Amino acid sequence: MSLDLDAIANRLEPRFGRAAHRWVGTLRQRLDDLVEQWGLTLGDPLKSGNSSVVFRCVGPLGDGVLKLSPDSYAVREEVDMLRQFASSGRVPAVRESAKGAVLLEAIHPGTLVEKMPQPPSPREYATFLTDLHGAGDPAAAPRQLADWIDVLFNSATRRGADLSGSKRLRDDLFAVPTDTVLLHGDLHLGNVLSGGGRGLVAIDPMACAGDPCFDAVDYVLEGLDRAEMVRRRDELASAAGIDVGRLDAWCRVTAPIGATYVSNPVHSTELAAFGRGEY
Repeated sequence: MSLDLDAIANRLEPRFGRAAHRWVGTLRQRLDDLVEQWGLTLGDPLKSGNSSVVFRCVGPLGDGVLKLSPDSYAVREEVDMLRQFASSGRVPAVRESAKGAVLLEAIHPGTLVEKMPQPPSPREYATFLTDLHGAGDPAAAPRQLADWIDVLFNSATRRGADLSGSKRLRDDLFAVPTDTVLLHGDLHLGNVLSGGGRGLVAIDPMACAGDPCFDAVDYVLEGLDRAEMVRRRDELASAAGIDVGRLDAWCRVTAPIGATYVSNPVHSTELAAFGRGEY
């Protein structure tokens, strides 16, 4: 298999600095060791972000996904949290793990929900969330939702977002006690796959303990316009048995953050308006 090591190092450098180049220098040997240790046949690399390299593979238990990262702590956290969620059937099974590497079950067909021609219905998504939240122990979370929100706010502020209204709403939400579950924490629709008859499957958790409404916001806000966002909000809250007022408030907290990410100017405008409660 041909690997463009320079391209991989350049992709990882924004996250890890020059250390990315040193790590990439060991990548071929690391792959050879894992292939031998875990009995793998390595396939093509998969598209990934600036924190890992990911490959298709086949192992003793069938199709898999091999993920390696210079951040061994993050890989360890991912393994631990996927095992927390495992009994839900809504995450890939962890087949093997080692320092800085994890072998996961491959999900078929594995289509990203954001790429599906027909998005999942609010009822289908509610069942997915209920299963996911019913599995993990919030006491095992590596962070609290309040801490994760601060990270998201800091990042969005650097991108120019006005979060004054979001911060007031966040404070109001945290002032009222509510149920606490183990949240996926980063459940945008690029982290949700179609598992065929198995239903929806979540990948790449940034797990935290907090309000179950938080994991629902991306499904709502990735509606194409405000009318669709409102429909998703109301139908999802009803199907999942969650407080529609709290879900609405969390959507308004996070909408200005989402508006700084999307490249579609119409959707960005719609998100900003939703965040201001203009619906």
